[in-house]
Amino acid sequence: MLLSETGLKTKKPERLSDIHLRIASTNPRGKLIYYDLRYTGRVPGEYDLRDFLLTANELPATNLPPLPISIAGILPEQHNGWLEEQDMRSPALFGGYKSIAILAIALWILALFVVFRFGRKPKADTNLKPVARPLTFAERIRPLLERAAAGKLTVDEKALLERMLITHWQHRLGLAKKGGDEIIAQLRQHSEAGVLLRALEDWLHRPPGSVTVAVDSVLAPYRNMPAEEPLEVAR
Repeated sequence: MLLSETGLKTKKPERLSDIHLRIASTNPRGKLIYYDLRYTGRVPGEYDLRDFLLTANELPATNLPPLPISIAGILPEQHNGWLEEQDMRSPALFGGYKSIAILAIALWILALFVVFRFGRKPKADTNLKPVARPLTFAERIRPLLERAAAGKLTVDEKALLERMLITHWQHRLGLAKKGGDEIIAQLRQHSEAGVLLRALEDWLHRPPGSVTVAVDSVLAPYRNMPAEEPLEVAR
């Protein structure tokens, strides 16, 4: 870009600036100076590079001719937010399956730690050994629901929570012989199962922290389930 002003420099960039500008090189061209300006736009829109330049005297470069640029987005307007194409071979409520076994083992170890660390009370009789109470279904899924409500649920945790809910209602409603799509559609319409499934889908599509979530209310249908109810049905 040929300009008559000598000694131009860029403003000190701010971390959240819409445009990051630098001068890669300068070369005299007769009475003009060739400036190799390199810029990166963070937000789509129309900009003037003069707003990001200073003269040799550290003054705004308002004496320059307009230096308009246009920044456009590279993602389509209807982009769904995924950075990679997702595998849609199997039905899912809000994510795919990945490393389910490893995550399930880790959650079981965490649950056992919580039971043995916080579930014990002082013994009235040293000859009596405490019996660990199995976690209810509501207690098992509560940590995952709280992370989902806060917008912190990972892909693996989404898959685990989905599997726990589907297999729980398969067992409870006798749906083990039905196909995946049919099960999901039926659960969304169910008076109890649909409350939690619809709430989860709503949380996962909201910006984190944008809504106050009452986890206790969506857990109400599961709170009185017996502690010995299995996590998953037999496959």
